[in-house]
Amino acid sequence: MSFMQFEYPKPRLHPKHNNWCEDLPENHEPQLVPPQLRWLTERNDIYLEVPRYRIEVMWGGVLGWGIFTIAYIFFLNVFVFSVGIYVFTLMTLLASVFKFVIAYFCFKTYFVEPRSQPIRLNRKRQKLYVYNYKQPWQPWRKAITCISVYNWADIHGEVHFESTPGIRGYHLYGVLCEPGTLQVVERFVLAKEWGEREQLNQIWSYLCMYMQHDDELPPPREAGTPDFWQPRKADAWPEAMERESTTISRV
Repeated sequence: MSFMQFEYPKPRLHPKHNNWCEDLPENHEPQLVPPQLRWLTERNDIYLEVPRYRIEVMWGGVLGWGIFTIAYIFFLNVFVFSVGIYVFTLMTLLASVFKFVIAYFCFKTYFVEPRSQPIRLNRKRQKLYVYNYKQPWQPWRKAITCISVYNWADIHGEVHFESTPGIRGYHLYGVLCEPGTLQVVERFVLAKEWGEREQLNQIWSYLCMYMQHDDELPPPREAGTPDFWQPRKADAWPEAMERESTTISRV
């Protein structure tokens, strides 16, 4: 290496993610960072459940837009009827209906949609279960529960930095690769931190050590569920997946 030339770290997984910051140790290797979770739902000799916050929704923005839309409908109708522009009455009513649908969707998202999408790790089966929702395009329909199941041996860890407003911060990503390769099949969020990047390394270390059957793990930093994940918790796991993710594999 020549004078004043630096070797910058490069991602080992392909293709590279645009927001990549760091590759974490492989999940079967010794972990160099002390393990620590922020929150913990359940831990026993078979499975571990960790709450996970939905990051694809800007909750404050959704609520603010809903309030703005209702206010817009109110003042628009007051203005039209006060000045007597009756030729625009039908157009105003149609616009109000459209805006009301938008407001309904915003309030439904903020007050009804669950915000927690937990993950489970079953160390007897060596499986990772990721709880997700799929939102139908119809705003009045309930979100559909979707569970993704992965072989833990095929999961790698990465830290990304997201700059999008509302989800800005560091994210711990689980990366599914083709067995025995570094070729990426899918990426998904395991945890998010607004400022403490080191916390993500500790979370990854905790998950890996648990799956390596290490029981000398510390309690979580915080108890209970964070208030901003309310008003709704995650729906119950589907019965078949509840049984599979919390029991020992049959021989």
